[in-house]
Amino acid sequence: MLIEFKAENFRSIRNEITFSLLASSDRALEGNLIEPDALKKDDRLVKSAVIYGANASGKSNVLLAMLNLQNLVMTSIRNQDGDLLPFEPFKLTPQCISKPSRFSVFFIKNNVRYRYAVSFDRTKIIDEDLYYYPNNREALVFERRNTTEFKFTTDKRIQNDISKRTLSNVLYLSNSAQQNYDKTLEAFKWFREDLRIIGARTLSDQGEYTIRMLNQDNDSKKSILRSLERADLGLVDIIASIEDVDLANLPIEILDQIPRIIDTNIGKWQKIEINTFHLAKDKDGKEHNIPFDFNTEESEGTKRFFSLIGPWLNALNKGQVLFVDELELKLHPMLSEHLIKLFHDESYNKNNAQLIITTHNTNLLNDELFRRDQIWFTEKDAYVGNTNLYSLLEFQVRKDQNILKGYLMGRYGALPFISS
Repeated sequence: MLIEFKAENFRSIRNEITFSLLASSDRALEGNLIEPDALKKDDRLVKSAVIYGANASGKSNVLLAMLNLQNLVMTSIRNQDGDLLPFEPFKLTPQCISKPSRFSVFFIKNNVRYRYAVSFDRTKIIDEDLYYYPNNREALVFERRNTTEFKFTTDKRIQNDISKRTLSNVLYLSNSAQQNYDKTLEAFKWFREDLRIIGARTLSDQGEYTIRMLNQDNDSKKSILRSLERADLGLVDIIASIEDVDLANLPIEILDQIPRIIDTNIGKWQKIEINTFHLAKDKDGKEHNIPFDFNTEESEGTKRFFSLIGPWLNALNKGQVLFVDELELKLHPMLSEHLIKLFHDESYNKNNAQLIITTHNTNLLNDELFRRDQIWFTEKDAYVGNTNLYSLLEFQVRKDQNILKGYLMGRYGALPFISS
């Protein structure tokens, strides 16, 4: 579970932003809340959050900041001496280019709270530390300062040995977890197992993840087909496959027509085939399943929903934190609302999964779907050009006030300014 995320000096984010899933004391929509034992007494988390803002205000960059941190945790262990880090500073203020990016995240893994923070530039990790809270008491796992200065309060001999074998451009968290050091392994697993981020551009139209779930087992396939049926897409069955094809075995005229190379270094192409089936009746009333080609005969909305439903069900089943950029793309507003409600419904969300979305769909701005502490906005500073992130809570909106009307009237900002 995610508690809080902070980011600074990343893309359009110049000053530190704080995105929190800690719930307020409001008693509305308590079905939208989680009460983890790992938190302090009376502290609760929201199951979902939505971020609104004008185009180019930085909504996506909030998600990309988390993705950048996750990628750093997952991939820095592969770095060789001299390899560059994914450093993307704020460019509109010259001094920011020479300052590090900073991220910190508070989360819960296996009913234990963790706080992880890191700062880095293009060539090295500068600061890094991990704390955990067994029995709600803060305890240091490791602290790293000025790239090479480490501090440990437990397992000093083991951790000192690992630190000496940690390159300046490699996270100690990643290196120690790879060496199965138990006090960092659980935190690393949260990034690997509990965090899933779907960008508007990274979600494949082919729905590879959903295909793999379809072929995983009968229960997974039934869950996907039930979800597609509830979405009223007219589908009664799907048969799909993914095959890795060796490019060396293909003639050049076929190579020219391949739409997507998965990994040119290993020379593999992912061949995907999807056939959907719709129900039809002949003149005698007998039912038949008629095959359709997924790529050419299904609507863009059906393709989008199919691509989403696999990661969606997986997040609910495993209690993941799911980030989705521009949820409304090619989806009817009622379908978007249906997907969100699955996270609020205890019969579906039995493992305290959380959902964070960005959207322009103002139909979702109602107090029957979201609490005020679940609604966030981004707005770009007109003078400097940096992204500001803030919660609806900051406006102390009355219970009887129409949130949608207030947003469209500009009371909360985060709207585009269109010159006449």
